[in-house]
Amino acid sequence: MASRRRATHSEASTYIGPDFDPSRVLLRRVFFLNDEKSRYVSVGFYPTCNYQPFVEFGGTRILPLVLPTDYVNVVTEQLPGLVERMCRNEQFAWCSEDGDFKIHTTRAYRTARFTYAKHWISLKLPELRTLKYIFHVITNQLKMFNEGLCDVRAYVHTAMASCDFIEPHVTSFKSIIHRQLYDELKSPMYY
Repeated sequence: MASRRRATHSEASTYIGPDFDPSRVLLRRVFFLNDEKSRYVSVGFYPTCNYQPFVEFGGTRILPLVLPTDYVNVVTEQLPGLVERMCRNEQFAWCSEDGDFKIHTTRAYRTARFTYAKHWISLKLPELRTLKYIFHVITNQLKMFNEGLCDVRAYVHTAMASCDFIEPHVTSFKSIIHRQLYDELKSPMYY
């Protein structure tokens, strides 16, 4: 059994932090699409993708569907037509030119499927209506995260080498909560 001891001053000054899990998402903002909280959409920074912000659709016991900004813009354009068609019990199908991203209704009653890079998520009409009502909030959050991307990268680089909170630069993007970002970078991940 490893013994516990207090770190000396010289050890503390070289402390880099807990083992950072690159699969987690930083500054995640989560919005639930139903009352059971079994489906959600979120926006956050992804360390494994050079801290790029993405929109994630997920739910209980399913792999999340992570969309880049280009396909989020497609969802913005296609979502009103999809909901309208589903309300009239009509079929809907859209596919990107490269075939990587698809939106279509399924054979299940009033259910649509979003597919990207062999991952998919199915959403029912009430969940899609909720998504339609809140999607402007999600796209605004994504826009703010994209605007603050350079500042987040610079702050992460600085903060990972420090064991104390670092004040952000005076000109840094104001919509990024740096204290929360620092805490997320330094806190161990619990499952």
